Amino acid sequence: MIKTKNYNHTALVVRDLEKCVWFYGRVMGLASIPRPDFGFPGHWFQVGDSQLHLMVMDEVIPKSMRHLAFEVEDFAQAMEELAENGIAVEDGPGKRDDGSDYLFCRDPDGNLVEITFHAS
Repeated sequence: MIKTKNYNHTALVVRDLEKCVWFYGRVMGLASIPRPDFGFPGHWFQVGDSQLHLMVMDEVIPKSMRHLAFEVEDFAQAMEELAENGIAVEDGPGKRDDGSDYLFCRDPDGNLVEITFHAS
């Protein structure tokens, strides 16, 4: 058995790097971090102890239920921020059986994003 220590990063294919950097940086509030030159455009963000790596690739971005999930400090404020930036909520807001809040939206390139809040 492999003894996994931590979750390191998620790599996400995007088409419009500028719009996606705006979404994940400005709207979602993620901090940009240095990225090596891999010979193709991209951008990295810190997400808690993990990272989000955006990669511009010539791939079809499928519309699917595959998604990133971000836990936020203030769910109501997150919904306001989405509305102020013209980002449509695709599903929710709703409550799960455990009492947590959730909603789904899409980034500028159509990748599905879940925003969740877990009350302590």
